[in-house]
Amino acid sequence: MMRLEEPVDLLDGQPGTSYVIERIVTSDTAMDSFLLRLGAYPGERITLVSKKRRACIVVVKNPRYSLGANLARAVFVRPCRWLAEPGFP
Repeated sequence: MMRLEEPVDLLDGQPGTSYVIERIVTSDTAMDSFLLRLGAYPGERITLVSKKRRACIVVVKNPRYSLGANLARAVFVRPCRWLAEPGFP
């Protein structure tokens, strides 16, 4: 089971869970640029809808995107703890 305090990459996340992007780790400027165009950058909320071994479906700012394994492994996330807290608006 995933520990909340440690960021994980998207392919290690749980489908149906909302996360906050902690960091993006890639040395490929094209990958960085693509993720930024999607709105996927540190501090942004991302929801993992489904995943397979080589890809995952995510929601960033409402649209759904399919990310291949290389992109998904570059995005490190933490669960949105405040979404699970009672009384959070």
